[in-house]
Amino acid sequence: MTPETELSIVDSSPEVRDQLSWILDESFEGWYLRHAKKTLRDSQLVRVSLAGDRPVGLAMLKSLDSRTGYVFYIAVARTQRRKGVAGKLLDDAIAHFREAGASDVYASVEEDNEPSLALFKSRGFVRTGFGEISKKRGAIGALVMYREMLAVPGEMLLHKPIQ
Repeated sequence: MTPETELSIVDSSPEVRDQLSWILDESFEGWYLRHAKKTLRDSQLVRVSLAGDRPVGLAMLKSLDSRTGYVFYIAVARTQRRKGVAGKLLDDAIAHFREAGASDVYASVEEDNEPSLALFKSRGFVRTGFGEISKKRGAIGALVMYREMLAVPGEMLLHKPIQ
């Protein structure tokens, strides 16, 4: 992406999502890659950032309930990193959930993934946990959310309230 290239973000239809898996191949490995590819196929919403007509990144999103959004994955093509693509995808995800009436957005990040953690923190996300969610939603509600998010050991759960 060059400074004069306009970045747009659009929905990806399920029929063409397999054409985006190369971005995941460049972004993840092991269990995360397998899960990201499954999520790409099954996700409620996949938003794709385009430089012209070329995909350069994607975000996989899910509404956990009417007031809660979850960012499953944000992935950016290797050659397009550190150019603001991930930030624009995250801003778009927050805006999407806000427009849908959500009051909270969550994401989980590997504890040692400093670039992702910095991205989410730059947008106002803070670390949270089961106890804090239980206070808002009750223990059963927190368990249901964790099951839907598939947060695993070694990941930290992040939260951002939105208006």
